[in-house]
Amino acid sequence: MKLTASDLNLMWEFRLLFKVNSGPPNPIGYGWLIADQHLSVKNEVVIEPYSGLYGGPYVPSTGGVHYCGLTSIGLLSYSYSPLPEPMKVGRYCSISSGLTFLDSYHPLDLVTTSIITFRSKSVLCRDFTNAEQVSKYGWDIHGNKPYPTLENDVWIGRDCTLQMGIRLGTGSVVAANSVVTKDVPPFAIVGGNPAKIIRYRFDEATIAKLLESEWWNYHPKNLCAIGFDDIPRFLDEVALLKDDPTAKLNLPILRITDKEMVATMP
Repeated sequence: MKLTASDLNLMWEFRLLFKVNSGPPNPIGYGWLIADQHLSVKNEVVIEPYSGLYGGPYVPSTGGVHYCGLTSIGLLSYSYSPLPEPMKVGRYCSISSGLTFLDSYHPLDLVTTSIITFRSKSVLCRDFTNAEQVSKYGWDIHGNKPYPTLENDVWIGRDCTLQMGIRLGTGSVVAANSVVTKDVPPFAIVGGNPAKIIRYRFDEATIAKLLESEWWNYHPKNLCAIGFDDIPRFLDEVALLKDDPTAKLNLPILRITDKEMVATMP
């Protein structure tokens, strides 16, 4: 799709930011987006307001798929790292710079892991093999697992790597320089290579209550009025919000495809 001035203004109205604390679009563009550029959107993305995609276009591991830099992301979440379109990020997530994904593979069950088994057009290989020979191996360099899913309130530190197909649970934390190869339970703090559970942020009973509260589904103004420093009080006050129909979030969303950008209002 071609980004028009109206598209950029709509993003600003949603407070979808592409530069930290940026103002509205100018005649040149908006954050890392350039006015009148063609944005190639391979997968539909669904974006909630007050979110930040600061990283720019996504560059994959060698042989992977390039993406435009948009991704499905929830309220008050942001990323300093480029993210692929198929990824899903919940609300209140914080992603530092340097995040990468293991989104390109070599075969492990053939005689060799070499590119000669899947790169018939490579200058290094084309004198020895061809597309027909390579096709019989049935190897897909991209693998068959989806990009990771981040639930809500996930914090990823700097320079981390995520395996494909994993899920980072609500409230979880990934320490800087970690390589995460498995699902991360809610409210677990993980770190290392491969990442292992260091500890949980809260005791088991508190974690269960926080998950049951689904506090991220209520209006931020209500949550800020309660305060975040007294967890028992927070849980009690959020429980009262369940009887207040105005407290539940009813957000507009921005749907973006390669053909159009549409705001769906509640």
